[in-house]
Amino acid sequence: MKTLDPVEASLSRVREGLDRRIASLGSRVGDHLAEYVGRPGKMLRARYALLLGRALGAEERVSECVARAIELVHNASLLHDDCIDEGLTRRGVPTPNARFGDRTGILLGDLAFTEGMAEAVQIDADAVRSLSRAVHEMTVGELQEEFLCGSLNVSVEGYCGVAARKTGALFAWGGEVLSAHSPLEHADGEPARLGSLAGILLQIVDDIHDFTLSEAVAGKPPGQDLHNGRLTLPGILAMDDAKSREAFLALWQSASRDNGAAHADAMRIFRNGGHLDASRTLARGLMEELLPMVDRLPVKAVAGELRGFMELMFKREF
Repeated sequence: MKTLDPVEASLSRVREGLDRRIASLGSRVGDHLAEYVGRPGKMLRARYALLLGRALGAEERVSECVARAIELVHNASLLHDDCIDEGLTRRGVPTPNARFGDRTGILLGDLAFTEGMAEAVQIDADAVRSLSRAVHEMTVGELQEEFLCGSLNVSVEGYCGVAARKTGALFAWGGEVLSAHSPLEHADGEPARLGSLAGILLQIVDDIHDFTLSEAVAGKPPGQDLHNGRLTLPGILAMDDAKSREAFLALWQSASRDNGAAHADAMRIFRNGGHLDASRTLARGLMEELLPMVDRLPVKAVAGELRGFMELMFKREF
């Protein structure tokens, strides 16, 4: 019988823990609803947490609790986002708000948040307190994004600030907790900073993919942010480009009416102006800032694995 790689073995236990939570909830609210609370996606965040925990020498139990908490809280944010954005599919299946209505979708998101907090309780009181702060930051980021919905007055710096809260706060929480539970010497504060940068990177890559990936690969229709009036990095760069601004303004005014045509026009504007490439260049700049932090982590062999994982996250097309 083949022995699992340590990270794969941990990831399997993370999935098993999520399954137990789903089964427990299913006995109370029904399996058809409970499955949405802990349904794993690509589990990129969980894998990141497990690698970071091993690179810091943290106990597997702590790393796995962090990974499950991150997956559950992230899933909660997606359940709420789909209600806000009227998303009909996620990961290739109908969203709960599409099947059962927004009220059910919101309540399932609330359940997922509480399940994530329950995982943090298994670590210690400090983990719960810091996760509460992280969820606070995520919510502030979501509110800032909502306030900017429909606006073209968004800077690259403002976009990155929202991403640092909306996406980076949860990664940073994992870094903070795993750093606190590391018995090995390492740079204080760097794991949390590394997590924040990783979250911004993931957001940029996801925003590029919103235009470049097919629905079959992404699990949701392309161009959703544009359709919903959310200006993401490629659009910000198009607005900053005098040669593209007029065409993008015209597109912005019609995007909500015809998503398919708007997506095609956006791709033409972004390719002609080099805005997707410029977005990738900004993401590469984040990589150049975060990879030295990865290299400084105390368990060098695992730090090398985490470096490879971050390179994959930067280059991925899934």
